[in-house]
Amino acid sequence: VRFHPAWHLLMQALCTNRVHNLAWEEDARSGAFVARAARFMLHAQVEAGSLCPITMTFAATPLLLQMLPAPFQDWTTPLLSDRYDSHLLPGGQKRGLLIGMGMTEKQGGSDVMSNTTRAERLEDGSYRLVGHKWFFSVPQSDAHLVLAQTAGGLSCFFVPRFLPDGQRNAIRLERLKDKLGNRSNASCEVEFQDAIGWLLGQEGEGIRLILKMGGMTRFDCALGSHAMMRRAFSLAIYH
Repeated sequence: VRFHPAWHLLMQALCTNRVHNLAWEEDARSGAFVARAARFMLHAQVEAGSLCPITMTFAATPLLLQMLPAPFQDWTTPLLSDRYDSHLLPGGQKRGLLIGMGMTEKQGGSDVMSNTTRAERLEDGSYRLVGHKWFFSVPQSDAHLVLAQTAGGLSCFFVPRFLPDGQRNAIRLERLKDKLGNRSNASCEVEFQDAIGWLLGQEGEGIRLILKMGGMTRFDCALGSHAMMRRAFSLAIYH
């Protein structure tokens, strides 16, 4: 996936201003959540598409700070950094990280309980994922939180782009979505062909965990909608 150079400049500006993690820093002051929301709204009036990776990273970070799998403990520092790093490298070698999520499948849409992607536990504690996602935003993310079926029910998995041994994970991009809006932000269809993931929480807790992330992204959707209405109003009154 190749982006216009301006995309990377916008992403760097967002990360420099910590729109992706301001509220989660150890030394975050009272009001950091509100300050971060204000920055989000300002940026949304300029270019909203670049906020998709930012809001998903913001929403996933508090969950990952509590539940990062053991092989990925070195991700904590880049998760909380103010750097944007677009290099194709394992997460532990990067200065900054992006996190996405994969829920929607073609047969179920928003009904994630009908998902058919399967996850099988391996001897080392990781899981092998086989299936697909119909809508997979920000495929260039360093990892995604993915829902898949297990023996214990629908579960949430940490699925990195690179495995701990440096090999690429078996996540295959089928095609980019030809979207009506939000065209600056890449979304795609993917297949998991024996991709490897790590269980977050317990089997069967997928909905509960992914909703923690989803709730935060919906908050940002409200902020973005408000920002675009303000932008439209400004254009109208100063026309």
